[in-house]
Amino acid sequence: MSFSKIILTFCLFFSIGSFAQEIVLAPNIITPNGDGVNDVFTLRGGEFEELSCTIMNRYGEIIYRFFGSNGTWDAYTHAGVKVVAGTYFVIIEAVTENGEFVSQQTSLQVQY
Repeated sequence: MSFSKIILTFCLFFSIGSFAQEIVLAPNIITPNGDGVNDVFTLRGGEFEELSCTIMNRYGEIIYRFFGSNGTWDAYTHAGVKVVAGTYFVIIEAVTENGEFVSQQTSLQVQY
């Protein structure tokens, strides 16, 4: 009689603290239709020495970037072309007042 040895390995992953800390509040939808409600993408909260916000399309192409917490995006590329409705990806990178580098990723829906 032959016995096979079976070895089971379990990995336990854990995290101390939150999984995704928001460094700023970023809307998840804009409706740039000119009605004055949710027409532009604007970040809220946080005081930073430096901040950059990069907006990419679904192909990973950078379509817009602004610097500073007062920057906004009106759904036009830097070339002045209105983007199509859909999902865009946002990467926010900042340096806090105490010199710590922080990063946040989120998605943004543009609907007309």
